[in-house]
Amino acid sequence: MARVASTAFIWLVASVTGCAFEPDGAQPVDPPVAYREWWSRTEACSGLAGDVTRIDWSVVPGEDFECPTGRCVGRWERGHHIYLAEAWAANELVVRHEMLHDLMGHPGHPNPPFGSGCPLTWETWPGPRHAMDRLGPLVD
Repeated sequence: MARVASTAFIWLVASVTGCAFEPDGAQPVDPPVAYREWWSRTEACSGLAGDVTRIDWSVVPGEDFECPTGRCVGRWERGHHIYLAEAWAANELVVRHEMLHDLMGHPGHPNPPFGSGCPLTWETWPGPRHAMDRLGPLVD
């Protein structure tokens, strides 16, 4: 019985501390002032509240980066960490999409708040789409 408990404990520690996601070249950054306004808009459309200052932001060089689901331009990780491809770090849709994950506290794209409520998917975003059309669903 002690062996089973010991194995379960090791598995638990490994799953909690396991391999952390860290894209190649990711650099911590201070969020631009615009992110606070975008956070407020995301709270308002979702009906959720949180603290934007709890988020650790990192920028990854280039147009996109490798992530567990394929190629991404943005990625939210538990523990309040958001990674953004450098080319998309000023894109309101990409940034707010990841903010909404942080407010929800989990991955996935339930509707609402994604789509209805917060139009923060490629399909529902009301803003310019020209740069987004060629990339497809790269926000995770």
